[in-house]
Amino acid sequence: MTDSSVFRGGPLQAVACDLCGSNKDRTFLTLPDMMSNTSNQMYRLARCRSCDLIYLNPRPLPWQFASYYPETYAPFARSRLGARARTWLHSRTVRELEHFLDAPNRVLDVGCGTGELMHEIRKAGNPNIIGIEPSPGASRIAREQRKLDVSTGTLEQQRYPAESFDTVLLSHVLEHLPSPVTTIAEVRRVLKPGGVIIIWVPNAASFAARLLGRYWMGWDVPRHLYAFTPGSLHRLIEGADLLPGEIFHERHGLEWAWGIRLWAESRFPGHSINSVLATIHPFTGVALSSVGAVSAAIGASGRIRMIVRKPIDDVRSNRFFS
Repeated sequence: MTDSSVFRGGPLQAVACDLCGSNKDRTFLTLPDMMSNTSNQMYRLARCRSCDLIYLNPRPLPWQFASYYPETYAPFARSRLGARARTWLHSRTVRELEHFLDAPNRVLDVGCGTGELMHEIRKAGNPNIIGIEPSPGASRIAREQRKLDVSTGTLEQQRYPAESFDTVLLSHVLEHLPSPVTTIAEVRRVLKPGGVIIIWVPNAASFAARLLGRYWMGWDVPRHLYAFTPGSLHRLIEGADLLPGEIFHERHGLEWAWGIRLWAESRFPGHSINSVLATIHPFTGVALSSVGAVSAAIGASGRIRMIVRKPIDDVRSNRFFS
């Protein structure tokens, strides 16, 4: 977590629901920036009265977004032990999804961060992978340290040719986007007919979100502009004329470990217990993995994955995984 004395707050703007366009919502939660302490502002998570999408409203202006991703932002700056754990998880993911990720599939990783997942895909034998990352620092690490083909910017800025990728990855990206509807439409355009999108998002309908409440890491305001549930994710996908697959509930203890840390920091600010919890954080996540496994078994884990397919033609078929 960063030094909370650094204030990077600013004006906020009201937005309509990205899924249905409604301007009618109700307050769902009011939270500070607990995960990175980039601002001393309070942020309002709203729930659309028409379609139930949970989103940040009002939210920072677009030119402010980069200020909320410090160099110490966890996905960009992992500890040595944390990096090893992530490497193992990415390696397992590549094995599980090899049908969609192995050569000769042309793969695009949107919001690839420092390129950890891309690196594992290439190591598994597929060099046909490119990435996009809006953070200049993270994309530079991917290029210089991992020698990956990564552009700095957004998907919409790249203007890739239509139907040029077999697989598009959106790993914990949708919740950060100003307009998931716009980005999914662009993903559909660059995806080949019959191609797949693999989406990972935090699950706001999870057991962890309900039990941990304001201390659930999946809210992560103001970086997370949206909090998806299985229902709202399905509506997003179907609204883009794409075919949603079955939702897979991932088994992780990470969110429970973060929940304990965030609760302790809120309850005992400045106390030495927070340093201890930060030090043992990776071990706490492993120790609590059984809780994540139980949550996954009952279909209520905090991190979900969906494989989405673009129709081969205008005839929609639910047998696209056969």
